Amino acid sequence: MTAIAPTRRGRLLVPAAALDTASTPPDMPASSSPSVPSDRDQPSPAEELRARLAAQRAVIDARREDERARRVQDAEHRMALADVDERATAAARARSERARDAKEAAAVSALYRRAARSGARARIRADIARSAEMRALRVAMVQRVTLAAGVPILAAFAAWSTAGVQAGVVRVLGLDAGSPGWWAAWAVEPALIAVVALIIIGRAVLRSAGGDTDWRATAAEWAALSLSLALNMAGGWHGDGWAAAGAAVAHSIGPAGAAGTAFLIGLFIDYATHARPWDGAPRLADLNLAAPPPIGVTTPGADGRPDAINRGKHPFAPAAADGLPDDVRTLADEVRAAIARGDLAPDPSGYAIHKHVMGGRGDKARASRVATLVSGWRPHLDAAPPDPARAVAL
Repeated sequence: MTAIAPTRRGRLLVPAAALDTASTPPDMPASSSPSVPSDRDQPSPAEELRARLAAQRAVIDARREDERARRVQDAEHRMALADVDERATAAARARSERARDAKEAAAVSALYRRAARSGARARIRADIARSAEMRALRVAMVQRVTLAAGVPILAAFAAWSTAGVQAGVVRVLGLDAGSPGWWAAWAVEPALIAVVALIIIGRAVLRSAGGDTDWRATAAEWAALSLSLALNMAGGWHGDGWAAAGAAVAHSIGPAGAAGTAFLIGLFIDYATHARPWDGAPRLADLNLAAPPPIGVTTPGADGRPDAINRGKHPFAPAAADGLPDDVRTLADEVRAAIARGDLAPDPSGYAIHKHVMGGRGDKARASRVATLVSGWRPHLDAAPPDPARAVAL
């Protein structure tokens, strides 16, 4: 007999046949019997706890993931803002540097223009100052200054000696005080000094015009001064001995000073007369001085830079090249060739041309003139160095 295994029903062990018979009505098939929940289908407490904890962990994971996402988003936002600030700072710095560079470039351009113009004026002024014409003007100025300063000094000494001459005339002639002769004696010294001044001025004018005076004018001049000195000593001689001599010397200060002033005036006039301003000095016509071409304002160059310098017209324009001597034209060609080779810097000075191209020999005025002509010339301005004769022909 085969044993039938019992089936657990809750806490009871029920035979399977009895369970089938009891649970299935006679008129119903076994397959259509209602299912009765068993204890095995119910979740255990551990499983329920495990499910609840898993749900809580899922909530925590979701919150942490959200927090990480928020922090990542905040960090990316801060980095993006920092990048924007950095780009703004870099752009502001670049603008500031461009403005500073433009300002310094404008200052350099202004300095170049001022140096070019002022240097050219100083060079031309120096060339004119060493010319024979300016030397002659300075000699003539010495004569004028000598007369303008000497004649008032002569008049001042004459004013001092006027009283002494009047006293000498009154004492020698025995004139009474207040008499017509006494009053006329006051005009003696002005008349004597006027004669001296007339001789001095006439001699200066004659010598400046190529003439001169002879010994007779000199004798008349010193006779008037000697008479003034004698009358002063006569008018100041009072008493005996050294006291009288001292008084006479004090009265003779005026005529002695007038005589010394007249001597100095004549001496300087002689110096000016014998000066030779035309010897060893170039004439203005030989210097061929020409003002440099006007330098324009700062304008953007070919590459758009604001620091490019507008150098004005080409220095070998017809106005600058007209009438160039052959030696100047040859030296200009040599200087342009030296600039093209790199032996000379652009816009060389007259000293550099005289030293490096002329070998330290020759006329420095010619080097200065060529420096003015080649100022602003660059090798790239022309395919070949411009010919001044061709420029004149054009």
